[in-house]
Amino acid sequence: VGVMGPWACDPLMARALPEVASRLAVARLNRDPALNEGYWWDAVVLAEACRTPQAVAGLLNAERYATGLVGPLNPAACGAAGLLAAAWNKPLVSWACLGDAEGSDTLVAPMPAPAGVVHAVLRFFRWAHVAVVTAPQDLWREVGQGLAQALRARGLPVTVVTTAGAQEDEAREALRRVQRADGIRVVVMCMHSVLLGGEEQRVLLEKAEDMGMTDGTYVFIPYDALTFPLPYHHVPYPVLANSTKLRLAYDAVLTITIDSPDVSFHEALRQAQEAYEIPAHIDPAQV
Repeated sequence: VGVMGPWACDPLMARALPEVASRLAVARLNRDPALNEGYWWDAVVLAEACRTPQAVAGLLNAERYATGLVGPLNPAACGAAGLLAAAWNKPLVSWACLGDAEGSDTLVAPMPAPAGVVHAVLRFFRWAHVAVVTAPQDLWREVGQGLAQALRARGLPVTVVTTAGAQEDEAREALRRVQRADGIRVVVMCMHSVLLGGEEQRVLLEKAEDMGMTDGTYVFIPYDALTFPLPYHHVPYPVLANSTKLRLAYDAVLTITIDSPDVSFHEALRQAQEAYEIPAHIDPAQV
């Protein structure tokens, strides 16, 4: 199985530890005859380029040694990846693919589409008008554009799609665009979560607090937490404890994430360490 992702594109992506995760997954799969059905599984990590035009280049030789593919994470690469997977008759398992790749005969969606989950929440609260603010990296720009198109296809008016980097003036200009637009209620943030160290989100939320946008007028939804189980039960996040302004701003954040009722992500990693399935030096809180 080839595991695609932009693992070298920024420090937070590197903390996903795809090699460790892949080895853990195939080791458990190979131990379970009910799942492996007599096949021996292995995984290879494929580098997904940071720039969108090169994002599928790492796939070109995968036909020879991969019988299935996990990824890509960049939605803009899904069309080409879907065509390659269909031509090779190999399954493409991706939670990030939107639009063109959905027509691929071999595309497998392993979880509910994040855009569909966002739409269900917005419909429940009767929030229609949406803005999307993305980090400046290609991956997040493409995620934001794909989310906007998917929400528009479901009938929601996404009137603002803009970018904000880690500079205060960029965040201010993006938020002013949100304020100038008519009737926006929800801001979806397509960037790394501040709870995991995302600098763009920290600057954006603190600037929103400065501009009086966190008093209940707007609801801020982090997109990335939709795709993994963000630990939330009795978990201290130092970034909130260390900044009064951010803690005040976070009152306006609505986090939607995957529940893990039996064991949290950090607990699962600790259990894997105790069973000698992953290296003992890994700090679960840093993954």
